[in-house]
Amino acid sequence: MTGAGENRDVLALYHEIEQITGSMLSAAHQSDWDRLVELEAGCADCIESIKGCPVPAQLSDEARQQKADLLRRILSNDREIRKLTAPWMERIGRLLGAANAQCKVARMYDDK
Repeated sequence: MTGAGENRDVLALYHEIEQITGSMLSAAHQSDWDRLVELEAGCADCIESIKGCPVPAQLSDEARQQKADLLRRILSNDREIRKLTAPWMERIGRLLGAANAQCKVARMYDDK
């Protein structure tokens, strides 16, 4: 059986993820893409840490509610981040597509 300390460790990681995704959302609102990417790496580290935590046999009602609240906020932040980054990602995709087309044309003329 797991102890209350392990529950707190897992909840602390979820809380850290919630804080990081909040900072990611703020960076996305400011179009600070470098900061967003940096924060995303920290978020991924926290997620990996959660995967390594032992699964508690049973969370208390309070811990289960805290976890559910944190997950709701994390998912809400993620949804908003995706809304803000989608246009930027589309622009990058178009730019990369255009650059790729230019490279193909240049290679065609170089081959002749």
